[in-house]
Amino acid sequence: MLECDHVRDGTPQPMGRRRRGTRAVGLVIAAGVMLGAPEAAAGGEVAPRGEKASGDGEIAPPPRSTADEPRGNGRLSQYLQRPVRYGAHFLDHGVLQPAIAGGWPHQYRLELSLGLLDHITLGATAHWLPSQSKPKVSPIIAIAILRGRYYEFGVWHFWSLFPPPVRDFDPKTPSYQRTAQWFLATASFGQAWLTGGLDVGAVRARVDDPAQDPASDTTNPSAIRWRFGGGLHLRAGTRRWGFTAQVLVPHLLAELRFDVRFGLFEKRSKGGWKPYGMAEDWDRGTPW
Repeated sequence: MLECDHVRDGTPQPMGRRRRGTRAVGLVIAAGVMLGAPEAAAGGEVAPRGEKASGDGEIAPPPRSTADEPRGNGRLSQYLQRPVRYGAHFLDHGVLQPAIAGGWPHQYRLELSLGLLDHITLGATAHWLPSQSKPKVSPIIAIAILRGRYYEFGVWHFWSLFPPPVRDFDPKTPSYQRTAQWFLATASFGQAWLTGGLDVGAVRARVDDPAQDPASDTTNPSAIRWRFGGGLHLRAGTRRWGFTAQVLVPHLLAELRFDVRFGLFEKRSKGGWKPYGMAEDWDRGTPW
């Protein structure tokens, strides 16, 4: 039995078929949407290809590649990656420096140092001359108080290496083993591949003692004396290698040193071997 709407112009209007037809069309459209896009029907966002959606319908971010991860994002890691001056006395964190030097009075010496936390440098230097029965070894300690892109300030301690004494009858020739311990404050300034500075402090050395008479075995009398000392230094090179010239008085020390700096566990990126341009460009690759 057909239901009729109100009578228009005396003709009854059917409405049951119209309502059932509209309802059927709506159900077909809803079913198509649910089958074709279940994520959209659930109220979520459709995840692009290669990305997974989370349980609440949100798109999960793609996994990050480990190659793009920074080399530490803590405060200490960021501090150890800042640009600093590559001077003559202080080494970067995790950098090992072998060096060889020639000069007076040691004739030659070998050096090995390691940098820690950008402010502490520990090492040793040695030489072995033909007239010596065993190598002469002395420590090297440097503490940087302040390091920046164009300057360095700190303190430095080391021993001079002297040849063995000469036993003769000349009272002017030291017949004892000479020693000299240097305690210096150092300041360096530079730009690009040149860094120079001043060393000022004190030296504790064994020297002739004119107040005593020479012994019968021709051994010159000696005594420990503290004196004011200092000098100049200049380093030319890159973050990885360089030549350093330095002169100290009053107990003359003059030498030319060549050093190479390798990264063992440093935080800074590799590079810095090439001398052209600004050597602080950390993104330069190693030559091998």
